[in-house]
Amino acid sequence: MPRERAELIRISGVKEREKMFLLAYEGNETEPTYFEALKNDYRFNNDIIEIVSLRRDKRDTKSAPKYVFENLRKIKDEYNLGIDDELWMIIDRDRNRNNIEKYYQKCQEETNFFLALSNPCFELWLLLHIKDLLEFTEEELIQITENRKIRPKGRRTYLKKLLSQILSDGYNESNLRPERFLPYIEEAVRRAKSLNNPQENYPTGLGTDIYKLVEKLIY
Repeated sequence: MPRERAELIRISGVKEREKMFLLAYEGNETEPTYFEALKNDYRFNNDIIEIVSLRRDKRDTKSAPKYVFENLRKIKDEYNLGIDDELWMIIDRDRNRNNIEKYYQKCQEETNFFLALSNPCFELWLLLHIKDLLEFTEEELIQITENRKIRPKGRRTYLKKLLSQILSDGYNESNLRPERFLPYIEEAVRRAKSLNNPQENYPTGLGTDIYKLVEKLIY
């Protein structure tokens, strides 16, 4: 017999809510930190909504879309979710370009499953809080789209370097400090929407669908 939905809400530390958003991430630091901070923002619709972040153990490196989807599927099977509760895959294009269509279709086959893809990665969503892409040259936009590593064996990519240059106190995904981004969340939504191609199921070029989720979470 499925476990009661309220158990998930108790895990997140709040009272009953009308609607729950269960978020499973490819990234295990930046994305959950951002959405957990959003819950404390004055624009978050906490009268009726709860976010439950399905964080992995820090030692768990299973970040591929396969595992992100399985994490959501397991929760759906294990709990008696409400008819309006939504389950979201939050992934990047960077390392998953060959699997995106497959997992978009798998979400389509499930009730209330959604895919929020960032192309190339979640750092684009962060960048849109503080910069309009119209401010960049064509060459810079190509570099943002390709988002290559700065050093072959390093973890730092072009977008992370760019955020470090723009933010006065630098950028470190292990120490995100969402308060630097959240005050500009409406700008990020507006800029992300301007990149959206309504003919596409997910952004095949530079863009992010994170705004589609955020619009459901804030007033």
